[in-house]
Amino acid sequence: MADEIDSSSGKKRRIIHWNPEAGREAEKRRWTWKRLLGWTVGGFFILLFSAAIVIRAVKLVLGPEIFQGGGTVAAATMTNSDANSVFVSQSKAELAHAQATKALNEIRRLQTDHPVQLQRLILITKAHQEGEALLAAHEWARAFAAFEAANADIDTFARNVKAKHEAQQGYDAILVRIKDLERARTLAPGTLEAAFEDAGAGRKLLDDGNFLGAKKAFDEGFAELKKAEAVLTQIAGENLLKGQQALTKGQRDAAKTAFNAALEVAPGNEIALAGLKRAENIDRVFALLLQGETLEKQARYAEAAESYQKAFALDSFSAAAQAGAARASRLEKETKFAAAFTAAQAAVKRRDWEKAIAECQNALKVYPQKAEVQAMLRSARENEHRDAVQKALTKGYAYENQHQWKEARDAYAETLKLEPDQADAKEAYIRCGTMIRTLLEYDRLIESAKQLANNAEFQAAIRIFSRAMAIKPQYPLPNDDTMQQLHTLLNAQSKPVDVTFKSDGKTYVSIANYRQPTLSENFTVKVLPGDYQVIGRRKGYKDVLMLLQVRNGTPPPTVTVICQTASDRS
Repeated sequence: MADEIDSSSGKKRRIIHWNPEAGREAEKRRWTWKRLLGWTVGGFFILLFSAAIVIRAVKLVLGPEIFQGGGTVAAATMTNSDANSVFVSQSKAELAHAQATKALNEIRRLQTDHPVQLQRLILITKAHQEGEALLAAHEWARAFAAFEAANADIDTFARNVKAKHEAQQGYDAILVRIKDLERARTLAPGTLEAAFEDAGAGRKLLDDGNFLGAKKAFDEGFAELKKAEAVLTQIAGENLLKGQQALTKGQRDAAKTAFNAALEVAPGNEIALAGLKRAENIDRVFALLLQGETLEKQARYAEAAESYQKAFALDSFSAAAQAGAARASRLEKETKFAAAFTAAQAAVKRRDWEKAIAECQNALKVYPQKAEVQAMLRSARENEHRDAVQKALTKGYAYENQHQWKEARDAYAETLKLEPDQADAKEAYIRCGTMIRTLLEYDRLIESAKQLANNAEFQAAIRIFSRAMAIKPQYPLPNDDTMQQLHTLLNAQSKPVDVTFKSDGKTYVSIANYRQPTLSENFTVKVLPGDYQVIGRRKGYKDVLMLLQVRNGTPPPTVTVICQTASDRS
């Protein structure tokens, strides 16, 4: 380090470096030719020695064959990727060994009763053992190849064993099928012969224990039989088509011929059997279908539907009959609905609610869920109700204006039945009831007054007549003439009449319920018209009873009252 000056003391001090060689470092780091030569030779030998150690270690771990076929140079220059490849080969070999062992154990449990199968199983077991020997010797690649080959053989062996049952069944089945398709020998030349040859070849392979090969041969035979079957199917299909076409035209004999031809190549064919059954009545069915079409064109849908239904009853497979019946029924319903709906609309315009309701109900019988008809029906009923209420109320007013109180009350009652809360009808019903009771009372009083007048009880009649007049309505009544006559009579008999009484001065004279007894020879009494009983009394004599009739319009009577007959008691 450089010298430093102490600012506090002002004295100079010397500081010595810790490394005395500090100034000569650059000089010591320089390379000379001797040093370069020494390092080069030493490094080369050290590299060779290291490579030898690595190669030896690899051989001990991975086996001596790791450097075979590659030469010394390849072994000396092995890279990291080569080491990974060797490790993967070992893993694959061990995995292949596990798979082969598992598969071998599984096939040993399979039923292998055929000599060829037993021999093959022995060979597979031997190959597996060889692979295990290679695996133990760390010959991974060869062990892997051995196990892969063993796995392939095991797979083939397992499939072959499992195919045994199918192959055995296939042999029996192909013979039966050849017999069933014998009718196709002339129709499909060569197919049955080829199938028979394949069956023979399969049988031989079956005996040899090659079940996979046998199954393949049988499959080829079945393929040939498929060709024959296709020919029969084609011929049957053509005849079925001809039969169906004949049915649609109502050709009974042609349909039978076609369906029988189809049954010859396809016995038991359900379509052909059903076609034969349909052909029995197809002429009648065809006639009914034509009839239904004619009626349908004439818009006679109900009759058309009936014709189609008859045709369907004879031929339940007839799509034309079924569709025709459904179509005609639908058209009939639509026609009925349209007619009823149109009539309902016309009735609504005329405000003929009863007709509108009836026609809406007819329309809903056809299509109960039609919203527009339901709405029209509700509106018609509401309007009918409203009009009925108004009509009944108006009728009540009309009867009331004509003073027909009973009819008016009935009309208001009808209104209240339709609408119980109708205020005007309630008020009018009460009014009419009051008037009816008043008229009944009036008639009763007049009748009573008449009876009293006829009995000459004029004063009582006048009183009752006055009560009747007090409650009499202001309008003319049907019995007004009779009432007027009664009024005139009672009015005339309402004034008193002077009645003169004469006596002997010894007899007391009285009028029952009218005048007290009077003792006088001659007196005059004002008596209201009527019938009275005059009583004469005298001590020691019998009473004298006389009927006095007082009337206006007749000369005033003179009444002589004298008791002349002595009493028995005296």
